[in-house]
Amino acid sequence: MEKCLKIRFPNGDLFVVPARVIADHRAEYYSSIDGYDRGSNEWEAEIQNALDDEFEIYDWAGNNMDWSDLVPYAKKIDDLSDYDYEDEWSDAKIEMCDESEND
Repeated sequence: MEKCLKIRFPNGDLFVVPARVIADHRAEYYSSIDGYDRGSNEWEAEIQNALDDEFEIYDWAGNNMDWSDLVPYAKKIDDLSDYDYEDEWSDAKIEMCDESEND
């Protein structure tokens, strides 16, 4: 099963984002520093390290990504409302989940 993040905004709206999206964003950053290529063994190891350590996923999403980085991959669970998700991203409650929980 694929890991995902559940993100609940202060207005109650709930989204799910695959954890792999966050791990990929993190690997992109480290590849630019360490000089390995997308899809290489080092790349995949970096992604797996992040997926194996939930703290890395939480930390990277909360401290190195904006809502606009996640929105293309976010699956809305609740009804949409007129809400400033970008502004409220830092106050959202985030937890790990399995994607199958949200089908």
